[in-house]
Amino acid sequence: MHPLHRWLDATIFGLGRQFRFSYLPPLMVYMAAGISGLTAIVGTFFVKDHFGFPAVFLAGLTFWVGIPWALKMPLGHLVDLIWRWKAALVWLGAALLTLSIGIMCGLIGHREAMAGVMSAEAWYVFSVVLAPIGYVLQDVVADAMTVEAVPAVDDQGRPYGEETIKAMHTTMQTLGRVAIISGTVLVALVNIVLFSGSEELGSSARAAIYARVYLLALVIPVLSVLGVILAAVIRRSRAARLGETGGARAAVRLEPHVEPTRANWWILGGGLAFAMVSVGLGIADVPYS
Repeated sequence: MHPLHRWLDATIFGLGRQFRFSYLPPLMVYMAAGISGLTAIVGTFFVKDHFGFPAVFLAGLTFWVGIPWALKMPLGHLVDLIWRWKAALVWLGAALLTLSIGIMCGLIGHREAMAGVMSAEAWYVFSVVLAPIGYVLQDVVADAMTVEAVPAVDDQGRPYGEETIKAMHTTMQTLGRVAIISGTVLVALVNIVLFSGSEELGSSARAAIYARVYLLALVIPVLSVLGVILAAVIRRSRAARLGETGGARAAVRLEPHVEPTRANWWILGGGLAFAMVSVGLGIADVPYS
């Protein structure tokens, strides 16, 4: 076999053969994370064209955007504690993302009306801070969904061997990275197509492109929500199949966390303390805060 064919068979084709339908829900959430960069270029040009924020302000805003991601560990532990209801965090994250995108659409198309409620700058900051909260909530649940997507038993209720389960987890994690990268590549292509020749357009025409990109970005929360809905459908369908084939006793193994997770207060308390100190320094009038 040609070395290239051998490599393709061991990587791309191999991943395709090992794909399971149960892997699709977390891959949808990961794909949504990859597409999250869709509005990055638009946001940069929109700020440049309409706000003219100083560099110091934007650097400070970057600090606030990073706080939710710094809290990923305690949020991940929270998912363990509320395992059966973790899908609610994806719905919450999708709602925050939709609100963030909606604010930006309003600023682009109806700035005067938005400014009648509070300043356009305040709306922008509100939108920018909401987005990472939504993304990190969905990300921690996607990580948990990868565990749930790997079945512990086959369709007859027979348990898989340790090596088989390990291989399935490896495939699931690899496909997750592929989904994120694919979303990023798709974003690049969409931006190239939409912004091709935009430098010759007037401000109103460019604003129309900005608005179109944000409307397209609504696919991000929709895709993640569809992922958790599909996960629930797959889980119930598989449990029903196991019951019909006499594997009802093994059906409980579909849930990786049979015993409830105990709260680790070092993780939760440390995360809370970090958040309080960070936010306190961020809003306090302290030199170099």
